[in-house]
Amino acid sequence: MSKRISVVFCLLLVVAMAFSIVGCSSQPAADNSASSAPSGDASASASADNAEPVNLEFWDMAWGPAEQYPPTAEAIIEKYTTEVAPNVSIKYTNLPWSNWFETYSTAVASNGAPDVAIGGGYMPFQFAVNNEAADIGWIVDEWKKEGTDGDFLEGMLDYYVYHDKVIGIPFNYDPRATYYRADLLAEKGLEVPTTYEEFIDVTSKMSDPANNFYGFTFSVVGSTAGPFSNVATGNGGMLYDKDGNANINSERNLQVMKFFRALKDAGSLPDGTEGYADSDCTKLFAAGGAAFCYKGVGDYKNAVTKDGFTTDQVKIMAPLKSPSGVQKAQLCVNGYLVFEQSENKEAAMKFLKWFSENSQDLWDSDKGAQDGFPARQSFMNEMDEFKKDYRQEAITKILSNGITLCYPMLSGAPSASVAEGQKYDMQLMQAALTMDEQGMKDTLEKLNTEFQKVIDEQD
Repeated sequence: MSKRISVVFCLLLVVAMAFSIVGCSSQPAADNSASSAPSGDASASASADNAEPVNLEFWDMAWGPAEQYPPTAEAIIEKYTTEVAPNVSIKYTNLPWSNWFETYSTAVASNGAPDVAIGGGYMPFQFAVNNEAADIGWIVDEWKKEGTDGDFLEGMLDYYVYHDKVIGIPFNYDPRATYYRADLLAEKGLEVPTTYEEFIDVTSKMSDPANNFYGFTFSVVGSTAGPFSNVATGNGGMLYDKDGNANINSERNLQVMKFFRALKDAGSLPDGTEGYADSDCTKLFAAGGAAFCYKGVGDYKNAVTKDGFTTDQVKIMAPLKSPSGVQKAQLCVNGYLVFEQSENKEAAMKFLKWFSENSQDLWDSDKGAQDGFPARQSFMNEMDEFKKDYRQEAITKILSNGITLCYPMLSGAPSASVAEGQKYDMQLMQAALTMDEQGMKDTLEKLNTEFQKVIDEQD
């Protein structure tokens, strides 16, 4: 399961609509669990010196190297428990990605869930279905009062609204993108493509199968934030209509299927692409065997450090302009949540608010070393890490043009997790690469019927 998740709506559309649907909850009742003084203010400890002790559990994921990320997270937490809320103790657990959701599900079922958590992108929605995710609207309300809610990309705080409850707040972005060899395109006198037709033309001209070189490579059976969902979302939406109904069986998705089939027919793809995993395409690109490659944006750092390329040789392509006129990239979002069964929800919310505001070290290349991007724009604006070329490529071309998998809906939905888990992206891509047009249409109809049942049950 991808770390994102896959989460997702047109940010610029949200700007244009200038809407706000954030659900409101009452402010946590006055309690002695933690100070409500401004975040980061060490003087807050004065009012907490004589407060009742509170124990919180915080479960996090392996967002960075084991030798860097967990110690950095623990150092941030220690600052909170020593300088801000000395009456609060926090047990921090960093979980591996293998079987992560099963770990959380088992804990919730046994009444052993942590107070605060960060998991996969859809986790707040998955647990909200049975009211297991607490309403943390107080945090958003406080940011609005303080005037700091604008530190997030427009509309991103609205994404985690489910049935009028705020069930999460954004933690990071884990986008995908298409990389290209700028040096090789220049050698052949080719321009960077901007439309479907131009992309097919350029990749076919770059491809040289006789010498094991291909125009485009990507994973089909690996990452669930795959190229089909990215391109289809950027063609006006892959899963939903604006009202949240299933919209997989659409002309726009058929256009995307035909686009990928045209790439295969033009000789742009390696043989056996329909069975390619993440490592297959990244290894091919790293070895100099492809002109274009779709993969995680965080891997750009590896391309220009470990693989021996420079930022002049390898660049990120801006989203293609689609037949629908949309020119956006799928943005994967991961979020924090507080579990409903927590006995210290007020203290958990106060800690979570502070941690969100004071956790920028998690993205420092010498400390937390995250490949992702912080949800907070101030972190990206202030940190040297995000002034680097390989970060700016993603910020200007992908984050600034991001929509989530749920687009054209403006908030997320639990059903999107099922679409990810059932690998609709993979099924549609394999149909596009192996079936005729009628087979493609049959696949679209089948998945649409299946998905509508999921929506009716969960959303």
